[in-house]
Amino acid sequence: MEGKTRPNRFTEVLGEDVDMAFKKLASEILKDGALTLKEKSIISLACAVAVKCDSCVKAHKKQALKAGASEKEILEAAAVAGMVRMGSGFNTAYALLDDHSARRKIEYKTKSQNEKNHNHESEGKKIPKTADGYLSNFGKMSEE
Repeated sequence: MEGKTRPNRFTEVLGEDVDMAFKKLASEILKDGALTLKEKSIISLACAVAVKCDSCVKAHKKQALKAGASEKEILEAAAVAGMVRMGSGFNTAYALLDDHSARRKIEYKTKSQNEKNHNHESEGKKIPKTADGYLSNFGKMSEE
């Protein structure tokens, strides 16, 4: 059993039928289709990062490299997964605002650019820059 992944070792303990079913499922999902094995390996790695499974990240990194992924592709996929993980944390934290009374107590108001300039000039601080792109639209999304 040495050298096998934990999921494989676990399915072996459950029995040959479960082990074979798991391996067949993985094989069917990972075979080339609309996405290549390389692309699926990179996605698997990103998912492992998002669910915070260190041993999964190592195993999927090894598979992604074997499938032809570059270190840069792996790092970019991991960065996207980290961003998604952070966003899901904010999504979960929104549950704190589900109580309508809490939402009324907490009002988030943005200052106009002139107010920001005036406040920062008087404090002797530089104006912080904000991210461009779709992230700046998060506050404008409708509630689900």
